[in-house]
Amino acid sequence: MNRRPHSNRLQTQATAADDTHRFFLTLTQAIDAIAMDFQAYGPQPDLFRCLARRILDDRYRISHTDQKPDTVWIRQGGTFYPVTDENLGFYLIHVLETSPPDPETLVDICRQVFQTRIAAGHDSTGTISGIWIHSEMDRFVCRQCGKCCRTLDYETGCAESDIRRWRDLGRTDILARVRCRNGSADDFDETYRIWVDPDTGETARTCPWLLPCPDQDRFLCAIHDIKPEVCREYPYTSKHAVMTGCSGRFMAHSQKPAETIYSPL
Repeated sequence: MNRRPHSNRLQTQATAADDTHRFFLTLTQAIDAIAMDFQAYGPQPDLFRCLARRILDDRYRISHTDQKPDTVWIRQGGTFYPVTDENLGFYLIHVLETSPPDPETLVDICRQVFQTRIAAGHDSTGTISGIWIHSEMDRFVCRQCGKCCRTLDYETGCAESDIRRWRDLGRTDILARVRCRNGSADDFDETYRIWVDPDTGETARTCPWLLPCPDQDRFLCAIHDIKPEVCREYPYTSKHAVMTGCSGRFMAHSQKPAETIYSPL
């Protein structure tokens, strides 16, 4: 199974939301989400270097030569050391964690990292400072290619709310393909495994609810109306779509949704 992330790494840190298109992160959670982005997608040289100029200022420089690729240097103490793009990402997170920027600066950093609409503010209670991150799912048009269901890692994306919904609906056929860390779907747990073969206990290599459309190059979801939240939320932002190979598209903000488009898988 392809191990690239299926769920958007932003939402794993969410603490509150007022609608389906945005959620709130505390300042600490925002930095954690940046770290998760770096870890999930690997080195992002252009992004890392842009952020380094903002975060490190005179502690960062690049040497340019005609004979070999540019070398990135960071200053620790009074000495500059060369670093790889991967280690530059680690160092940026270290600096953000040990010397957190002011909220407005963090908002600008998050805009560059997550490439979506972000604003500073307080949580729904008005007491906790942080940032509001907007999804782009209201502009997303799914092409029903089925790639996310066939290639991405959704194994641990099932939430407790999914389990409750399927139990309330009596969907024992779905629950039979779910396992908790304790080996049973009978008790709530913070981590679940889907989709598990009931006979072998092995995780399916592709989603068992994915159905090909006859004579058409597209797929449908057999449990579309009650599918896991991880599937409902994918890809959440255009960056996550690009980084995970989604073939869907995001309409421009000035566009209105078409009258007839494919429903998301």
